[in-house]
Formats: sequence, C-alpha cells, structure tokens
Amino acid sequence: MPRDAVEGSLRFTTDKGSFTVAIDTIKNAIAFERRFNVSATVLAVQPRLEWLAFMAWQAGRDNGLPVGDDFDAFVDSLQGIEAVEQDEDEGANPTNGDQ
Repeated sequence: MPRDAVEGSLRFTTDKGSFTVAIDTIKNAIAFERRFNVSATVLAVQPRLEWLAFMAWQAGRDNGLPVGDDFDAFVDSLQGIEAVEQDEDEGANPTNGDQ
C-alpha cells in the first residue's frame, strides 16, 4: 500500500471536545477497506465525508479518545471535521483541544 494512501491527520469536534488524530496507520487503512470495500488509496484522491469521519472515529478509538464504540452515534455527535496539513500538526498528539 502506498504510504500516501492514508497520510496525515484529521481534526474533529464532537460534543466531547476537539481532537486531532493521525490516520496514517496500516490498522486504520485495513479497517477502512473492510468497512467500505474500497482501497484506502481512494482517500488521497476522492475523500468522502463519511470516509473521513470513519477514519477519525477509528483513530480516536485506537488512541483512547471519547468517541464511543458506535460509528453512527459518533457521526451524530460530530460537529466538524477537517484534514490537517502535515506542517500544521507537526508534533501533535491526540488531546482534547480545550487543554
């Protein structure tokens, strides 16, 4: 799998706070491919909002963030999501943005 298939980070806000998560792990790519039955490389060229939300949720779960175990419930609580450029999140870790 090309490294740039799931490169970068996502910043998202829910009713629990704002968080930034790195999404560039093989585990996240495989979870994405299993869920949507498409290659993770599609994220680099044609990202859909649901796909970005899934990657944020999956990475949030992996990092112990308060995203819950139900993807649809996470989507219901999602207030915003955006891709973060590499230089914007340099050295970022998944923490609550209110800190």
